[in-house]
Amino acid sequence: MRFREANERFHDAVEDHVGEAQRVPFICECADDDCLGTVYVLPSEWEAVASKRNHYLMEAGHQRVEGEEVVGSIGDYEIAQKPV
Repeated sequence: MRFREANERFHDAVEDHVGEAQRVPFICECADDDCLGTVYVLPSEWEAVASKRNHYLMEAGHQRVEGEEVVGSIGDYEIAQKPV
């Protein structure tokens, strides 16, 4: 997924330059390839989601693929697990 790859690069670039309590803008990782959504979370929060297989962070209510389910949330954002 291209949004995940972009977020991984962004995370690596900012993790040593922002404070532990500073939220930063990650790209919404929903199923819509044209989505311009942003999720503002701590780098450690995004890392916790990304470290789990097939888990993605997205704006609430954004497009999902068949079989995908919401398995948690961070504030107003949803954590979705995509089917394998």
